[in-house]
Amino acid sequence: MRQFIPRFTLLLVLMAAGFGLQAQTLKITDPVKYNDYIVDQQNLIGEQLIKLISMFDALPDDKNVLLGQLNYLVVTCKSSTENVQKLKPIPNEFGLKQAAIDLFSFYKVTMDTDYRAMIDEIYADEPRQDVLQAIVAKVQENEATFDKNFQEKQTKFAQHHNIELQENDLQEEIDGE
Repeated sequence: MRQFIPRFTLLLVLMAAGFGLQAQTLKITDPVKYNDYIVDQQNLIGEQLIKLISMFDALPDDKNVLLGQLNYLVVTCKSSTENVQKLKPIPNEFGLKQAAIDLFSFYKVTMDTDYRAMIDEIYADEPRQDVLQAIVAKVQENEATFDKNFQEKQTKFAQHHNIELQENDLQEEIDGE
């Protein structure tokens, strides 16, 4: 025997589902704010990456200290990716959102695999420089593809919407300039 669901209950269920869906998306209609939101998410990742890189300069005795920062960076990459995924695309965004998702997802996977492998190698009894250099070369090569795609999409987006892009100070800091 099927149970009757009162209309009021059904309406509440539908409303709750609607609110849940609404909370899953973020609508930004201003192109400048749309771009800035994506860049802000990228900067969150960049700030944590800078912290990790600085730890390589003064390597902690305890590997777990470095791994703790790496784990936080992986979580930040995941969170930034999810935040951009919730962003509702605007007209003439030229794939900027997807390029950001691809780049941030790449960061997450790279941090969780390649950087973890580098840390393991650095803390090995006899670290092998050739292994470390191979990992770095692989990361740089793969990142270049994702970064180029993101920059191309962002440039096209900015040109279409008459937005003047500015250099990101964090990028210079990451590059060590």
